Amino acid sequence: MNENLSVDIGLLENRAFIIGRDGHIYLDSPTVSKQHAEIKISNGRVFLRDLHSTNGTYLLKNNRLVLFESGYVDPLQSIFLGDQAYTIMSLLAIANDFAVTNADDYPTQLNLPKQAVNS
Repeated sequence: MNENLSVDIGLLENRAFIIGRDGHIYLDSPTVSKQHAEIKISNGRVFLRDLHSTNGTYLLKNNRLVLFESGYVDPLQSIFLGDQAYTIMSLLAIANDFAVTNADDYPTQLNLPKQAVNS
C-alpha cells in the first residue's frame, strides 16, 4: 500500500466515519460487515472502534493478529477488517476524499460537549 497518501487531518477533525460495505469508507468485501468499524479523529488522534462486526477487527502487532475492540491507533498501524488488510492511513485517505466531496454532511460530525467558558 502507498503510505505517501495525502490526508488533511484538519478536515477530518471532530468527525466520525463508518467503515464497511455500507459506510462512509466503502470496502467491497463479503468478509467486511455492512458497518464494520468506526474511525473518529479528535485532537489529531485516531480512535478506532469495532462495531460488533461478524468477522472482527484485528491489529497486526509483533507479526501476530490481535483482536481489537476499541482504542487509539497509530495512522501507520496495519489492521485487518474481515480478511482484508489495510493501514489506518489508507482508510483515512478514503475518509478524506469523502469529507472533501461531502463537506456539508452533518451526520458525520461528532457531538462533542461545549467547553465551559470562564467568566
